[in-house]
Amino acid sequence: MPAKTITLLQQKGGSGKTTTSVNLAGGLSELGYKVVIADMDKDKPDAWSWAMKSDKLKDMAIQVNEKQAREVITGLKDQYDYIIVDTPPNFQTAALKAALLADLVVIPTAPSGMDLSGLMEAKELALTAGRPYRLLANRIAKNTVMSRSLLDVLRDGGDAFEIAIPQSVKFVEAESEGLYIGEYAPQCPAHHHTQALAKEIVAFFQ
Repeated sequence: MPAKTITLLQQKGGSGKTTTSVNLAGGLSELGYKVVIADMDKDKPDAWSWAMKSDKLKDMAIQVNEKQAREVITGLKDQYDYIIVDTPPNFQTAALKAALLADLVVIPTAPSGMDLSGLMEAKELALTAGRPYRLLANRIAKNTVMSRSLLDVLRDGGDAFEIAIPQSVKFVEAESEGLYIGEYAPQCPAHHHTQALAKEIVAFFQ
């Protein structure tokens, strides 16, 4: 079966898009799937840079030029189960192409007004591309007003993942080592949440 392509979209930088890309790839790999990360941010390829820091991930990530995106991603379809596409934090040509190539658009959103604004624009882009999307509450801090408000907004809409990803320094530390959270801090809460997200992705396609 050809790979499913999952595109991460969010106009706002700092929403956790790259962190989600890398750790979702790790979570799906942990479930036994063959996964590749296609980094389409030519100016700041953070997902690719993360993967290049260690031998654990370096074979899982590639850089993809937007001009060859369709050709490259189509060529990967028969080699993998999932293709995770990380995009630049803007809605220029690369993001639109990535949305058009997606089987699912994932829109990570942190608890801030600017992230919520970016969420609405990312939804519009997914709808314009005619692709299904899911919203992901990300960088959630317990017992904060903004986090509770974000969770309420997403759950009321009915188009969000059940799982919400917590704010955790473990993600930052894992990135500094070039590792997936499950390799850096196995069985920590952030790892369990990432595993749950990967399982929701699999369930979506089933």
